Amino acid sequence: MPEMYGSSVGAHVVDTDIENGTMRLNMRVEAEHITTSGVLDEGLVATIADNHTTFLLMSHSLSVQPDQMPISVSICLTVHTMARIAPGTDIEIVCSAPLATSKLKQPQAAAVFVDAHDNRIV
Repeated sequence: MPEMYGSSVGAHVVDTDIENGTMRLNMRVEAEHITTSGVLDEGLVATIADNHTTFLLMSHSLSVQPDQMPISVSICLTVHTMARIAPGTDIEIVCSAPLATSKLKQPQAAAVFVDAHDNRIV
């Protein structure tokens, strides 16, 4: 079976809570993950966020409606890098997929990348 695009970048799932729609990953930042501006590569960030939030949305969909086909489609993906980062920095990636509510007609997902040692958003 072929590897999922972006799955070999070094992000490892630490824990997952499908019922609450959360997933936490960790990753050590390498030089190739950093742009010439000194921030995480936005394509890398988008790929990790999209891959893992899709898993959350589809898994939750299956847990709520096991007889239905799970669906997750990214229709809008926005990436903001917030701070410079150095190679060797350990980061934590916190993915969340809040459920649809009366105010939120469709589920949405978010992924926040933080320095694992000082909780600074990167």
